Amino acid sequence: MPTRPELTMRERHVRNAAMVGAQDIIVAAYPASGAALLGNILMELGHTFIDPHFDELDEQGRIRVPSDEELRSHRDRIAANSLSGSVGGRRFFKNHLDPTYFTDAPLTAVVLLVRDPRDALHSSFRFFQEFAPTLLSYLTIEKASFLEYLDGLGDEGEPPLTVEGWVEFYRAWTEVAERLPCSAVVRFEELKTTPVAAVVRLLDALGSTADPAAVEHAVERSSFERMRAHEEKVAGANQPMIMRSGRVDEWREWYGDGELSDRFRVPRMIEMAARFGYEIQ
Repeated sequence: MPTRPELTMRERHVRNAAMVGAQDIIVAAYPASGAALLGNILMELGHTFIDPHFDELDEQGRIRVPSDEELRSHRDRIAANSLSGSVGGRRFFKNHLDPTYFTDAPLTAVVLLVRDPRDALHSSFRFFQEFAPTLLSYLTIEKASFLEYLDGLGDEGEPPLTVEGWVEFYRAWTEVAERLPCSAVVRFEELKTTPVAAVVRLLDALGSTADPAAVEHAVERSSFERMRAHEEKVAGANQPMIMRSGRVDEWREWYGDGELSDRFRVPRMIEMAARFGYEIQ
C-alpha cells in the first residue's frame, strides 16, 4: 500500500508557489470553478498547466514528475496530456492560495477563473466530502451538512469553504489583477456554453495567438466524456471520480428560499458576485 506523501496538499501548493517565476501566468481559481477543464484545453493547445498539488517545481522553476506514487496516479487521472507544453507555449499555474503567498514573486499576469459562487461552493463541498478519506480533501468532518460548512465548520482548507472565503479570495486577486500589466477573466459558464470564444478571448488578452479551429479541436478533446473515460481507464473501477460534469446553474436545484440561500444574501457576496455578472437574490 502506498505511503502518504511527505507534504500535505497545502504544503505542496505553498512550496510550489514560492518557485513561480515571471514566465508563469497565475490562474486564480476557487475550487470547483473549472480549472481541470481549462487546463486540459490549454495543454491540448501546447501550453503548460501546472497543478501545484500534484506537480513539483524545483528551485529553478522547472517541472518535475511527482515523486510520490499516489500523487502521480492522481495527476495522470486529471490530464491526458504531457506536463510540458510545446516550444513557444505559455505556462499557467493553477492557484487556490491568496496573493500574500506571492509577495516576492515577479508576477506579470493573472487569470481570474470564476464560477457562480453558489455552484462553486456547493460543488466544492460535494467533491471534498466524496474524497474525505483521501489526500484530495481538506474537510475535517465527513458527515456535516452543507449549511454547517458554509458556517465555517469542519474545514481547514485554503481558501475556506465559506461564503466569506469565496468573497475574500476574489477580492484579493481582483486587486492584484488591477495592478498587473496583463490580466483576464474567464467565467466557468462561458467555458461550458461558448468554450471556443472564451479561450480565444483569454489567449488574445494574454497576447497569444489562437486559431479558432485549433481551439475547437482542443475543446473537443477536453470534453467531459473523453476526460472521464480517460480517468476511468487510469483509476480503475470502484473509485470516486475526480472529473465531474459541472453543469451551469446547478444551484437552482437546491437554493430555494431559506437558510441556505440566506447565507449567500449578504452584501459582500452580492457585491463581489455582481462584479463577475452573477446576480444573488
